Amino acid sequence: MKLLREPLLHFLVAGGLLFAAYSWLRRGDVNETPVVRITASEVAWLKETWSRQWRREPSRDELRGLVTDYLKEELLAREARAMRLDEDDTIVRRRLAQKVAFLVEDTTRLADPTEQDLRRFYDAHPELFQTGARVPFTHVFFSREKRADAEADAQAALGALQHGADAAALGDRLLLDAEMRDAEERAVAAQFGPDFAQAVLALKPGAWSGPVVSGYGLHLVRVSELTPGRLREFADVRAQALERWRDEQQQAGSARYFAGLLKKYRVSVDESVAPLIGRLDGPLPAPQAGEEAVR
Repeated sequence: MKLLREPLLHFLVAGGLLFAAYSWLRRGDVNETPVVRITASEVAWLKETWSRQWRREPSRDELRGLVTDYLKEELLAREARAMRLDEDDTIVRRRLAQKVAFLVEDTTRLADPTEQDLRRFYDAHPELFQTGARVPFTHVFFSREKRADAEADAQAALGALQHGADAAALGDRLLLDAEMRDAEERAVAAQFGPDFAQAVLALKPGAWSGPVVSGYGLHLVRVSELTPGRLREFADVRAQALERWRDEQQQAGSARYFAGLLKKYRVSVDESVAPLIGRLDGPLPAPQAGEEAVR
């Protein structure tokens, strides 16, 4: 009788009854078999994917093979997740990140701008729609590798040119034309470098100047005329403006998305790693070279 009045015994009995009741209520969950459903939507997707690749609908046997392979893949994928094989896997993580990136990109491209929106974008970014300045010029090249003092030789030649010397008789050979006719700013920058192009655009037309430095060496330059760039008409660049607008919307959407992720997750990095992390509000990462895009 004394044992029956012991509080510890009451606690153990109550705990046992609770455990038994919980087990009885959950008895259906323990033996519940996971369900893998294949619906008409999956079959339609398989048929559409096949048709895009082979430009015809699959035969009945081919469709049976597609559905069977899909079921095998789904079963293996579920088993892999149950075995936690998807954790700490670089390829799986990258593919998942790509799929989310594609979803975000598609979301930002759902609606096109109105004509008024597009014109406002055109007016706000005139630098995107200007023709490049045209700067036809003649140059004489001096190689630093072939000359002991290319700078002094170029200065001496500049004096000779200003007194009427023949440019063809001066300088060193370069595998670029000595005369650049109707050269456009971007083309000059591509061939000689952006700093060279900017320097040439600043020269006074009609006179020999320099030396101007390029990636090749030194150049004496005579600009014949300079045609400044001009803003192209909206009608001529509408398609380009639309694409630029879409790019800007995509980057803005990416920035908003990552801002939300940074609120959702707490990012913790070592002090030595922090300087290596760039901005997260840029374009979403593109698929790595050699990887298949997943949609």
